[in-house]
Amino acid sequence: MWRRIRWRSLIEFAEVVCTSMACVFTDATTDSVIIGGTIAFLGAGLFTWTGGFQRMEREGVLTLGGPYRFVRHPWILSRFMMVFGLILMSRRPWLFIFTMLALAPVYRRMARNEDEWLYAQIGPAAAEYRAFVSGFIPQFMPAKLPGVGRSVIGDGFSWSRSLWKRPGRASLALAGVGLSVCAQIVWTMQLVPHWVWFWSVGLLVAGALGWLIRDRRLQAAL
Repeated sequence: MWRRIRWRSLIEFAEVVCTSMACVFTDATTDSVIIGGTIAFLGAGLFTWTGGFQRMEREGVLTLGGPYRFVRHPWILSRFMMVFGLILMSRRPWLFIFTMLALAPVYRRMARNEDEWLYAQIGPAAAEYRAFVSGFIPQFMPAKLPGVGRSVIGDGFSWSRSLWKRPGRASLALAGVGLSVCAQIVWTMQLVPHWVWFWSVGLLVAGALGWLIRDRRLQAAL
């Protein structure tokens, strides 16, 4: 359990650092804010949709509701979209390269761990699911699996599950994306001096990382 919490904490820490760097070193323009912000909010929307099903929290059950009928790893895809959108807004090629090098191996391991966990829980049905459903690029038509064993195919969406409960808590993702987009918009409008900007962003990042550490410690104590 503690190992799983540490791994999630590492991923979230890396995402917070990379997106914070996008705000600190941004060279955003109106066009980059529109394009990058759209991608980031689409990612947050997918994250919210995924959180309403929470397949990973169901022991021994394969959930085929919502986004899991179109893509096998909607958690990872949505997180990538949010980070990619915010980095794209900043218009910093070096930051994009750094972020991809830092997070691509992490996301790849996340996907592998999720596949292994699912196979350990439901066996051959997981292999069938993997054969019929795309890993990261959503397919146009929802998957129809002939024999998925113990499955929940229309397990309805829950806003409460999506917004407030672990592992998703999409309210935090929506707030984070919203604040990051607003921050870069403020930068493009040059409404505050640079020193105020850097100190404000630094305090927000420190607060976010401090809350993340405290939250994971509380989860480990449960």
